[in-house]
Amino acid sequence: FGEQVPIFIAGGIGPGAMIAHLGLMGAAGGPASARFVMAVECRAHPRFKDVFIKARAREAISTPQYSSKLPVVAVRALANDAMVRFGELQLALLQKVQAGEISRQEAQYEVEHFWVGSLREAAVDGNVERGSLMAGQSVGLCRRVQPLREILEDLVRDADAAAAAAEAKLAGRAVAARGATD
Repeated sequence: FGEQVPIFIAGGIGPGAMIAHLGLMGAAGGPASARFVMAVECRAHPRFKDVFIKARAREAISTPQYSSKLPVVAVRALANDAMVRFGELQLALLQKVQAGEISRQEAQYEVEHFWVGSLREAAVDGNVERGSLMAGQSVGLCRRVQPLREILEDLVRDADAAAAAAEAKLAGRAVAARGATD
């Protein structure tokens, strides 16, 4: 462990305070994708952004994997018709793999192809009923579309405030600990 390895954290990063807390724990970075989808500059379809505004954190559920014979990358998404079709596709592909009609690799390719096409259907084309609504639990923090500059200013301001509060709390504990040993 003589070399430094950056740690990249993913998931749930929406507020600036989360960025500060993860940084204090040693993270070198992480995505805040749901927040950035809400940027005016983001080319996601307005209907896609509107779904994010209306969503709550608990609505972002993990995609299912029905069998280890067809491993899928679990992502979080808002439940809709695409999630149902994803489950149906997996079950149909599992039957084909078990029957020897296709290989596991071919089945995995079809699953990935489905998600990429489905995400495009929602995010680019605006079909939020049938397209994938991939979003983590931080989607519950998305309340409005705003310029990227404002999003970044909010994140930095809130991260700085949370880091300062944590440092003050830690400094207070250090003073209290020194006083207890005196």
